[in-house]
Amino acid sequence: MRKILHPFYILYQICFAWWATLIITAITATIIWIFGGVLKIKNMDYYPAWIWCRLTCLIFLIPVKVVDREKYVEKGKNYIFVANHQGMFDIFILYAFINKNFKWMMKDSLRKVPLLGIACEKTDHIYINRSTPQKDILRKSLKVLKEGKSMTIFAEGTRSDNGHLGRFKKGAFAVANLSQKPIVPIAIEGAYDILPKNCKVAHWSPVTVTFHKPIECIGRNSDNVDYLLDETRAAIAKTLGEEHINIRQTADKDENPIHN
Repeated sequence: MRKILHPFYILYQICFAWWATLIITAITATIIWIFGGVLKIKNMDYYPAWIWCRLTCLIFLIPVKVVDREKYVEKGKNYIFVANHQGMFDIFILYAFINKNFKWMMKDSLRKVPLLGIACEKTDHIYINRSTPQKDILRKSLKVLKEGKSMTIFAEGTRSDNGHLGRFKKGAFAVANLSQKPIVPIAIEGAYDILPKNCKVAHWSPVTVTFHKPIECIGRNSDNVDYLLDETRAAIAKTLGEEHINIRQTADKDENPIHN
């Protein structure tokens, strides 16, 4: 049935969905930039983005099933959300359904996106690249968490090439180690089929977002970082049915935990 309806879905995108999303994105970015970034009105860095991402999922007719969010995510508590990264729609899905005011740790190349890039910069989302000093990333991350906000990080650092879970980078776990904030693993299933890497046209696919029990820190050292990484990846891999895929996670001693 999906194959039969796909040409009509493409036509729907061309005639309406992409245009509507472009307009809503421009409006949202402008609102966030002015009211959240310049005027610093409380929560105006979050609610406009939440509405934008909910609308985007609705416009593209993407059904999203959320599992165990209320069970594991407490009100009034901030977390480091760590998710796998299947495709571009992961951004919309997480912003729409985490239901927490959070900041992204994101690639510096996204700073170049018109309006949206500067809106994110003005509202304290954290841009990183390979030349960004590790201490600056950790300092900015700790500031966000101390202000009572949460953080969301894609542990693989980039979108999956084939839909399978990749090697996790240590950035999120280094931040958790220093801040002693719990990590909530999030498994995203189905988003790869919507818009895989290098694909120009979206495909319809239902998505399931599964929240896992928070993983608490067991210390404040390199062993804690490795523990958090292994436990987080194991939880996500089990949900995705990929626990049999064994990818070496232990970094070389001189490897940068943020940019590895």
